[in-house]
Amino acid sequence: MSIEQEIIHYIYENHSHKKYGFFGPRPEVTPQTELTRGGLDIIWEDAEDTLSYYFRNWNVELNKFEITHYFAPDFLGSPEPEQPLKPLYVWMLVESAKAGRWLYD
Repeated sequence: MSIEQEIIHYIYENHSHKKYGFFGPRPEVTPQTELTRGGLDIIWEDAEDTLSYYFRNWNVELNKFEITHYFAPDFLGSPEPEQPLKPLYVWMLVESAKAGRWLYD
């Protein structure tokens, strides 16, 4: 299995939930799938776990990766992000895994 297929499979198995909870189709995951708002809409807590696993499992150096560029905590009393959140796509994870380091800022 290629790195791209591994990452897509991981995201699909962990974040592509059925449309109506227990029934309905699961969204397809492709390199163009957005993990943030408007896409799979992964929440902060799940994003932390997923990205921690991603950096460890595919041996990707964090470089200047900041989770707060892509996800905002959604806890009661959490401040609004200072800057608009950036979209995070599966292709960004794939390309960074191939390079062995985070390529985006």
